[in-house]
Amino acid sequence: MEFKILYVVLLLVLGLEGTDLAVSGIQSVADCPERGYDDHGYWTVSDKDLSRRCLLKCYPGYEPDACHVLRRQGDRWNTEKMPHCVKIPWVRWSTLGKIVAGVAAGAGAVVAAPVVLGAAGFTSAGVAAGSIAAGLQGAQVAAGSAFALAQSAGAAGITAGTNAAIGSTVGSAVATAASYFWGEACEPE
Repeated sequence: MEFKILYVVLLLVLGLEGTDLAVSGIQSVADCPERGYDDHGYWTVSDKDLSRRCLLKCYPGYEPDACHVLRRQGDRWNTEKMPHCVKIPWVRWSTLGKIVAGVAAGAGAVVAAPVVLGAAGFTSAGVAAGSIAAGLQGAQVAAGSAFALAQSAGAAGITAGTNAAIGSTVGSAVATAASYFWGEACEPE
């Protein structure tokens, strides 16, 4: 008991209040949510960064349906939705949605590329007068430069390899952005 009091005083003096297990309110698994939330899993307590957290561990074939790392904030938990262990579906609809968004964006970029080149002034007859391309064109255009490649694509069309590169790059970027922006924020174990 004296050691625990000394430990709390030491943390308060060092300015680390709120990180002690007594302050966090989680001392054992008994302090984790009630049994109704873990029909196909169990709660465990984890010590990380001098504070205790409740972790929901699911049995094989099951996964948490919400953030499974919980901390106490006063008399409440740090989540709006209490996690449950649910059966892993054969199709993850959120993943499928991100794949569809990536494929659609990639296909759209492939279709839009010739239109964008034409609108910028890179035409089959050369650089259109008064266009953005005409404004960018210098006296000397180096072979292999971005301008030369755009002019070539405008004049001869976009090759299958370039279309594949455009589609895969744009599709991957959109799928990655979808994962970042529409994924659930949950602190790592």
